[in-house]
Amino acid sequence: MTTLYSPGTRVWLSDDSQQQWIPAEVSSCTKAGDTLTLVLVDENGKETTVSGSTNLPPLRNPELLETVDDLATLSHLNEPSILHAVQSRYLQRKIYTYSGIVLLAVNPFETVPLYTTEIVQQYIGRTKGELEPHLFAIAEDAYAAMVLDGKGQTIIVSGESGAGKTESAKLVMRFIAAPKSPSVNSDANAFVDGASLVEQQIQATNPILEGFGNAKTTRNDNSSRFGKYIQLLFDTNRHIVGARVRTYLLERSRVTYQTHTERNYHIFYQLCRGLPAGDLDALGLSADLSQFHYLNQGGPSTTELNDREKFRAMRDALKIVGIGPDKQKSIFELLSAVLHLGNIAVSHARTEAVIEDDDPSMSRAMQFLGVNAADFKKWTIKKQISTRSDKIVTALTPVQAVGVRDSLARFVYACLFEWLVNAVNESFTGKYGDATTRAETHIGVLDIYGFEHFEKNSFEQFCINYANEKLQHEFNTYVFKLAQEEYRQEKISWTFIDFDDNQPAIDLIEGKLGILALLDEESRLQLGTDASFLAKLNTQLDKPANKDVFISPKFANAAFTIAHYALQVTYSADGFLEKNRDTVPDEHLALLTSSSNAFLREVLDTALHRTAEVVETPPPDGVMSKIPDPGRTGIAGRGGSVKKPTLGSIFKGSLGTLMEMLRMTNVHYIRCLKPNDHKRAWEFIPSQVLAQLRAAGVLETIRISTAGYPTRWTFEEFARRYYMLIHWRDGPPLIKREQFKRLCVLVCQKMALDKTQYQMGETKIFLRIGVLAKLEHVRSIKINAVQFLQTNMRRLIAIRKYRRYQKSVIGIQSHWRGALARRAFREIRDKARADVEAAEAQKAALAAERNAEKFPSRSDKSDKGSEKGSPGKTRIRRMFSFGSKDRPEQGVPSPSPEPVPTRRPRNRLEAATKRLSRSWHDPENSPRRKAPDTLSPHVSSPQRTASPSKFSTPIYEQFMNRKPAWNSSTNLNH
Repeated sequence: MTTLYSPGTRVWLSDDSQQQWIPAEVSSCTKAGDTLTLVLVDENGKETTVSGSTNLPPLRNPELLETVDDLATLSHLNEPSILHAVQSRYLQRKIYTYSGIVLLAVNPFETVPLYTTEIVQQYIGRTKGELEPHLFAIAEDAYAAMVLDGKGQTIIVSGESGAGKTESAKLVMRFIAAPKSPSVNSDANAFVDGASLVEQQIQATNPILEGFGNAKTTRNDNSSRFGKYIQLLFDTNRHIVGARVRTYLLERSRVTYQTHTERNYHIFYQLCRGLPAGDLDALGLSADLSQFHYLNQGGPSTTELNDREKFRAMRDALKIVGIGPDKQKSIFELLSAVLHLGNIAVSHARTEAVIEDDDPSMSRAMQFLGVNAADFKKWTIKKQISTRSDKIVTALTPVQAVGVRDSLARFVYACLFEWLVNAVNESFTGKYGDATTRAETHIGVLDIYGFEHFEKNSFEQFCINYANEKLQHEFNTYVFKLAQEEYRQEKISWTFIDFDDNQPAIDLIEGKLGILALLDEESRLQLGTDASFLAKLNTQLDKPANKDVFISPKFANAAFTIAHYALQVTYSADGFLEKNRDTVPDEHLALLTSSSNAFLREVLDTALHRTAEVVETPPPDGVMSKIPDPGRTGIAGRGGSVKKPTLGSIFKGSLGTLMEMLRMTNVHYIRCLKPNDHKRAWEFIPSQVLAQLRAAGVLETIRISTAGYPTRWTFEEFARRYYMLIHWRDGPPLIKREQFKRLCVLVCQKMALDKTQYQMGETKIFLRIGVLAKLEHVRSIKINAVQFLQTNMRRLIAIRKYRRYQKSVIGIQSHWRGALARRAFREIRDKARADVEAAEAQKAALAAERNAEKFPSRSDKSDKGSEKGSPGKTRIRRMFSFGSKDRPEQGVPSPSPEPVPTRRPRNRLEAATKRLSRSWHDPENSPRRKAPDTLSPHVSSPQRTASPSKFSTPIYEQFMNRKPAWNSSTNLNH
């Protein structure tokens, strides 16, 4: 390990004062024997000296691996690296990260756009790892495994209270129930989006079970106060045909007591906020929650604004599962009776409890329960003790009477909850479980309470932590032992190591002389108390064999401590016996079973006698279900007797059944993490998350992995990624021939890896810690070199193409601009010629008019002479006159002599103009066609000089004055 440290090595430095890890870098390294002295420089520039041989700073992963989506692929698996990877992804708004077979889900505490219909369709049919980590990827993995081998699957969603378990479980069920193709589940009962009636019923269980089983706690606004296991049943075609719900340990004490800032179950608040005023008056209720003792203990701020909307959703869900308006009204009456029971005033006369006969709350409660008020009053303030020969009736104290009253309220509510679960199951499977007989396989979603630790922990926290202890043991067995079994299957030379097994804590709780056994024993005694129960614990369990898991109090306080797998929890023994018994007097039970309220009798019959009947009672055709039943925690237990066993024994039996079923299925794990206690969006507290990672067993998994070969790749995956590390003539041919194992061996030999750093299995290559980082470093160097070469070659090719395209464009533009210039020149020349001709014609016409006016008689005589047929003298003179060289003709201007051109150089524009004018000027005035009497331009005779072109000067001036001026050299570079 010490060979991994050198100057420049990235490490993690522990900051004990703030309980966090700081990134640092090795500045210098000195070795003296087995002791290594490191000088570390953290990100703030502070130097720290660390020395030792084994307890050295953990190594950091390469930057490439710091935000990987699977923690199992990290080269250095240690606490700070795992924590940093989860935190980095969370700050990038990526709340899901794989850790081997476990999906870590960090609660964002705000709505994120990750669960739309489009995203659901993206994950359907995709294998795990193709897309980003997601709940849907785990659900699709479970569904694909079920389709492939037909074996049952279980998805366990666990975590601390407030980590988002309930929402995650709902999203998983939504994905599994979603149509896998447009044609699937499009039957006559189909609802929108192609979901069938069964799928709608499955989704409808969420608002029902949340309303009656969830409540606001100090850590979570929607905390599940019970555990539930939902089995989604599939037929041979892998279509959903039904479902089955099993519940575990409803927290009954919450009905009658809540701490400050907490709430009772949501349904009570939804009822008071959602019902119309007329219905509330009929039930004797009010929107003012302070009027009810069972609702005002958490304070006035406990009312939520969305209770009304949730109440509507809950009523719609009841309709979907087949509970109509009449049944709903009966449910609301029982809920009202529970609230009125809490308002019954119990006073005292000396030491005896007293209830007034005209107590309005008692009258209301008995009206809805269908029980005689006088009988209820009698057995609330008195109790009957049966002896062998007689029955003795004694008076109760006010405190005892209030306890009887509250126990009745809890009992009625618990029975109603059991009836609702049974009604939901009947809507899913039919009265005799018809859907279960048609089902061939299933996918189960277990949403169970997370590990809890409060300032004061009572019987409920004890049972919840006991359940998590059992689940953690199954996780250890499934993950750790399975991981080591892989070495055996791959025939790897391996020494099995021990891991922190929590079996001693489980034995302490459920052993023959464990806590539950001693609790049941004391609960059956008439004179049993919490103090005597605690004394038995200290006597039986405070032994050297249990010193690591059981800690007795040092002072005389009513508490005991258990060292759970997560942390030590101290439990207050006050109330353990009462909550474990959780019974109502036999006299009250007789009153309820003989009630005039038919719905109440149905509720009690379901809760007390028909335990698990939907599974255990064979249907008329005698066909039994192939799907194992995860069990249930009915009021009467699995025996079905009216005198039920204790709550602890029921819970122990149901957990045992659940664990047996989990062992018969393939298990998929989702660990929910709570990033902070303030419920603030995107706030990450490393110390809090680190404690949850330890409690979830993630870091223990890493410890096992680092002790062996944490990196495990199939030969093909390893070969295709690292074949570039060997000679280019060897790699591709071996891949083409699919000789992946041979290629893996060549890569390891080329990298000069020690044989202790890797092993070749039957189908995989196993690497020690740090080897993958080395391979990635060399691979990145080669890839960077290749990318550098490719980048420059692509740049040269692009430049050549650009220059070729530029030259072509310039040529096209030059020709096109030339054509435009020639067209413009012709237009200007033709216009100038027309203007000159028009001016000359007009000038000639004016001259003719002047001659006619000046010589009118001559003109007349000439005409007369011609008319007589003899030419006059003037006409004869003109006919034989060749003109005068000294006097020009009247009216015709004599051309001015052309100046002798000078020998100055012409510019490019003049040359271009001359070239353009060669083919477009008047042929009669072309300089190439000289008149016979035209002299050389060098002869300076004014009489023999050729006349200049009449159009050269105006054409040139007009063309050059045109806006904008034309430039024949214009191209892309100007």
